[in-house]
Amino acid sequence: MKKAAVVGIYGVGSDFTTGQAVKCYEVINWLKKKYGKNDIDVVNTYKWNKTPLKLFVNLLNAFFRCNNVIIMPAQHGIKVFAPLIYYFNKVFQRKVHYVVIGGWLPEMLSEKPRMKKYIYSFDAVHVETKEMVSKLQNIGISQIYHMPNFRILPIMPIKRTQQWIEPLPVCTYSRVVKEKGILDAIEIVKEANRQSKKNLFYLDIYGKIDPEFKTEFEKSVSQNTNIINYCGVKNADDGPATLSNYFALLFPTYYEGEGFAGTILDAFVSQTPMIVNDWKYNKEIIRHGENGLIYPYRDIRVAAKYLYELYVNNKLYEEIQYECKNEAKRYSTDSILEEFNKTLI
Repeated sequence: MKKAAVVGIYGVGSDFTTGQAVKCYEVINWLKKKYGKNDIDVVNTYKWNKTPLKLFVNLLNAFFRCNNVIIMPAQHGIKVFAPLIYYFNKVFQRKVHYVVIGGWLPEMLSEKPRMKKYIYSFDAVHVETKEMVSKLQNIGISQIYHMPNFRILPIMPIKRTQQWIEPLPVCTYSRVVKEKGILDAIEIVKEANRQSKKNLFYLDIYGKIDPEFKTEFEKSVSQNTNIINYCGVKNADDGPATLSNYFALLFPTYYEGEGFAGTILDAFVSQTPMIVNDWKYNKEIIRHGENGLIYPYRDIRVAAKYLYELYVNNKLYEEIQYECKNEAKRYSTDSILEEFNKTLI
């Protein structure tokens, strides 16, 4: 028998820059390094709906050959995969691990109680935040493990505030969808410039543009070309190196499915101070004034004030940088996945 099969998206390139794709890639590669390529099967779910029969056969083979089955679907995929895994495992009796990507599972189970029996049947459910652990325990799921997000990338050299030349570059680094707060980020930079009475900051926006948001986004950029740039899509492992070129990261997300965002980890690794919206689980990860700055929900003026404060308060800026370095070590791939590995048989 092989050690494990991982069911999730696996690949490189611009189609594999989402939080789900990055996390799947790192888990699979770490396990292959730990146990050898021949002992880890991969059931690649990329565009699985175009070849459902192939997926079915590959899943069947995974259960037949492997002691552990690790599933890593996104929010929509779990509605298909959970029942399938449930019925397969009635026959094969393998140890099933569900690695949750994002922060949406407690709400989904409240809205779709019929899904609970499938989740209950899994041997382990690994979630990104402690608050998610508590919420799921409160609805009767006991086999919960806290598994924060993680990064394997090396820690970048610390930037000194004296290196920055005006106008100062700030950025967003996420999918370009409205709920990630992209328009809020534009307003934050505009407000910070108003508060400083000059164009002290400009904003670079990275990420794949959601087609439904494209027209509104491009209109907003075109109206602010003096301070806003769209910089395209980076490869998944380019995050820290890219962020290291920026004075600060804006993370104004109000995306409903947000968990422990990989963007926060990229900022930790690159030691880039971040200004974060108080949304979902962000306050569990960001300690205001220590490893970042967190502002009241969608309060543009306060967010802009914090951005300007980073500019005028070198001591605060450097203290946050140093604490980001410590956080990066805490969430290293090896430390998190070694704990995960203890749950495998």
